[in-house]
Amino acid sequence: MKRYLIAILLQILAVLFAFPLINSSFKVSSDWKDALIVVILFSILNVVIRWILVIFTLGIGLIVYYLTLGIAGLLINAFVLILIGKLFPNLITVPSFFSALIGGGILTLLNYIIGTNKDDED
Repeated sequence: MKRYLIAILLQILAVLFAFPLINSSFKVSSDWKDALIVVILFSILNVVIRWILVIFTLGIGLIVYYLTLGIAGLLINAFVLILIGKLFPNLITVPSFFSALIGGGILTLLNYIIGTNKDDED
């Protein structure tokens, strides 16, 4: 549980501070509460879309993900960020696909770093 909360906190910080560094118009509209909503939506939509793709492609999507060394996952993350920007335009502004690709990569990298740290057991 502690690891999950740390991951959410790091993602909130990335959304608030790293996204505007990617592109000055790539930002959350208000404060940390909006960033929390974006992070939660990103996590939920990411899991749902990945499983839908795996189910509809009868597992071939999972094979494609591993064969492309995760690049397909980065494309899904960019799509999810753009989708959040389109569904909630007053919450986050996503200026371009390239910005969304880098932003999704940052969020995924933070999840990977937290997930690989197995020293502390919850």
